[in-house]
Amino acid sequence: MKTLNQVLSIGIAMVVIVFVLFLVLSVAAPAFSATLTALLAQASTPTPLPGEVIPLEPIAGLTSLNATVKIDVNGLMDGKRAQGDLNAVLTTNDQGKSRITVTGSLLGDIAAQVGGSLVGLFTPSKVDIYKVPEGTYVVVNGLFPVCVKPKAPKATAALDEMSPQSLLSMLTSSDVARGKLVGQETLNGVPVKHYVLDGDAFLAAAQKSTDPKLRAFGEALWSAEDADLYVDAKGGYPVAFRGSYSGTYEPLKFEGDFDVQIELTGVNTNTPVDLPASCNNPISR
Repeated sequence: MKTLNQVLSIGIAMVVIVFVLFLVLSVAAPAFSATLTALLAQASTPTPLPGEVIPLEPIAGLTSLNATVKIDVNGLMDGKRAQGDLNAVLTTNDQGKSRITVTGSLLGDIAAQVGGSLVGLFTPSKVDIYKVPEGTYVVVNGLFPVCVKPKAPKATAALDEMSPQSLLSMLTSSDVARGKLVGQETLNGVPVKHYVLDGDAFLAAAQKSTDPKLRAFGEALWSAEDADLYVDAKGGYPVAFRGSYSGTYEPLKFEGDFDVQIELTGVNTNTPVDLPASCNNPISR
């Protein structure tokens, strides 16, 4: 009899435990389900890139500009050890004319790309690329100026890619223009907003960009440091950019570390651009 009572007591206890568990799980299930759903949602939602979207007006909307770019490199250029710099000064106006003047210690390594074998015989002090309604002209300045009118439409592509306008437009594309506002400053007497762009976020966004040029630039990089972007406080367009990268930079056939500094020195100044006398009888190649 005693054994029967123990069995009944155990049975009743188990029923009570099951009933209590049923009540607890019934109450907890909605909360558990909601928590699980939230976790799954977090796992399936891409992590947003760091920083806020920086509102920018494209420099393409400016009627004319003067700008500079400096590229410092340390690595290999076309498979050979290279350490030095290239500097480009850009002038554009509202008459469809522009001039890019390129100087620097590495100029001789790339001058032959746009001037041909004749230019490769000496080291130029500077190279000027003129874009005018009549076409493209390259003036290589050494012992005497040599004006070349390239036949190939992409003969100056390497130097074109290094122009301040081209680089600034790419590096401040809407796909990568995300950052943290540091504060209000003055740059060259102009009020600006100073932003810092997260390097890792820039790299991730560039590699997924819809812009083929920006995506190719990002895919060729190994790493990107945080960059400084200065935006005109009134006009909303970028006026300066400073960034450091490691990887391959195709326009220079370069691989290694490189720094880029870009600055707009004049906006809507409409500086005249005229071909020099050496281009009255250019060499066609």
